[in-house]
Amino acid sequence: MSGLPKIGYAGMSHLGINSLAAAAARGFEVLGFDPDPALSGALSEGHLPVSEPGLADSIQVHGEKIHFSSDLADLGACDVVYISFDVPTDDQGHSDLTPIEALIAAVSPALRADCVLVVLSQVPPGFTRGLNRHGSGPFYQVETLVFGRAYDRALNPERFIIGGA
Repeated sequence: MSGLPKIGYAGMSHLGINSLAAAAARGFEVLGFDPDPALSGALSEGHLPVSEPGLADSIQVHGEKIHFSSDLADLGACDVVYISFDVPTDDQGHSDLTPIEALIAAVSPALRADCVLVVLSQVPPGFTRGLNRHGSGPFYQVETLVFGRAYDRALNPERFIIGGA
């Protein structure tokens, strides 16, 4: 072990996979959780449902630091867990927060009391204030990924903006 915190990413969407790969490239042991066992299995075998320059190579090179699971109990070993599922948004700009709320409700009971919960998904202002959680967080980190540059931006962010409830 490196002494670095173990980081979990809940929601293996475009955001989650790119963020996970960037954290592994920076030396962190990471867990990619998704409730879909088929997706977790495919990711474990190296089958990526998204494509970004550098992403597949990074996952191959840093594969020993990356683990995928659909078992909520595995998140209990994490020191920090990011909610990293892409938020569905319609053509009028309205977001469906139901999947994020359901993911947070499922994940939260599996986390240790000292685990830091961070919402990385794009949510409206005030969203984290409405979440009840014992322990550290929830916090919010602004995600700034851009399709075609998502892995690079996750690996080399312009800045970190983090807020709490």
